[in-house]
Amino acid sequence: MSTRIDYGQVAAKLDYPTVENKLKQLAARKPTRKRKTAADVLEPLREQLLALHRKGWSSSQLVDELKNSGVPVSPARFRECMSRWASNGKSRPGHRKESGSVTAQPSTPANQDSRSKSTSAAGQSGFKLKQP
Repeated sequence: MSTRIDYGQVAAKLDYPTVENKLKQLAARKPTRKRKTAADVLEPLREQLLALHRKGWSSSQLVDELKNSGVPVSPARFRECMSRWASNGKSRPGHRKESGSVTAQPSTPANQDSRSKSTSAAGQSGFKLKQP
């Protein structure tokens, strides 16, 4: 079992101006990223990849070439990067903007009159669609 921390003692011993200066220094710089993403690795190649894709190269062909060059990227991740770059990075992954103002139409239940009951040879009832 761990011992409880007495924050009263911590507050009495803490040099607040030193901690505040340290936090200001941290705020002035970017945090280091421990892990790079596929987009981070492909960013220097962004414009070339977009240009090739516009010329007609498929994403799977580009992924194959990247893999042959030592960049192990999945086709889905590559397409996600390309999509984000093509939209100038305005959308975040998983938060796609809808284009246009299309409203969803409510679904209507199937017309019950178009169905008729039928009985199978085993005596079980089922539904069968009427033929026009």
